[in-house]
Amino acid sequence: MKAIPFQRASDSLALKIEDWPEPKPAPNEILIEVKAFGLNFADIVARKGQYNDAPKFPFVPGYEVSGIVRQIGAEVKNFKIGDEVLALTLFNGYAELAVADERAAVKKPATLTFADAASIPVNFLTAYHSLFETGSLMKDAKVLIHAGAGGVGLAAIQMAKNHGCTIFATAGSEKKLELLSEYGVDYPINYQTTDFEREVIRLAGGKNIDVVLDSVGGSYFKKDLNLLRPHGRVVGFGAAALTERNIFALPSILPQVISMVTLSMIDLMLNSKGFYGVNMLRVAKDNPELLNYEMKAIMDMFAAKKLKTVISRQLSWKQIGDAHHMLESRSSTGKIVLMVD
Repeated sequence: MKAIPFQRASDSLALKIEDWPEPKPAPNEILIEVKAFGLNFADIVARKGQYNDAPKFPFVPGYEVSGIVRQIGAEVKNFKIGDEVLALTLFNGYAELAVADERAAVKKPATLTFADAASIPVNFLTAYHSLFETGSLMKDAKVLIHAGAGGVGLAAIQMAKNHGCTIFATAGSEKKLELLSEYGVDYPINYQTTDFEREVIRLAGGKNIDVVLDSVGGSYFKKDLNLLRPHGRVVGFGAAALTERNIFALPSILPQVISMVTLSMIDLMLNSKGFYGVNMLRVAKDNPELLNYEMKAIMDMFAAKKLKTVISRQLSWKQIGDAHHMLESRSSTGKIVLMVD
């Protein structure tokens, strides 16, 4: 089959379609003929050799696909050959064929295209898990969402809005701030020109907030915690501030690292605040029943037309280098989807 492997740590120019061995489904897995796959920032980190959970080079990346079931394992109960599905994959998604645990897959509604379906698993699962499973989001809460114009951010904004929340969200350009307003964000904040901590306090009338979703990390985490009222939670699901690891970047990265490792557990306890880390790859591996529950809950929301997909670019997988560059440069909003054509 054809696939796009990461042969070694590299830049986006090195990516290309190559021959690769076909995967074989385990007893609890389905083999999917991939029609589309989604791009995620974790792919960028893995391509650079900075993602601890990634396999050793060479390997095929990719966390989410949509397509058609072509083979089922001996223990699979909920799918049959020919079913159209969307699935979370533990790598191996940048390929013509991919395997997935059946608990990490759901049938694709006829109302969704393959591109739409491939854009859902990572972003919407991360948003749902962060808001409701770890964030303990209550109705009418005040929520701050960093990188609001990204795929997870736009998914989380929709879910929080449906929950009656007041939403603060950060972005780095006027165009992205306009997009946040279109999605119903109450208070879009330009983090490039404004200290978000001071601005949230001002906009909230001096009152603290309930939940912060943070994919940036570094020095953001301490500011996030300062904004919380008792029982509030910061949910961290990324560390974009630390992705430029090279010797020339060390002076700027070091304060970010120190800020992250000096969080005080005693302060959290005394102030009744929480910090929760999210890694959906670990949830998929070690708690697939929870993952399955969350996927079904999300699809129910789509069926009720409470959510919409957030695709910004739909490209051929032959354009994989361009797609990685777009995401890495943070010039994109929403989700980039690649079609296997």
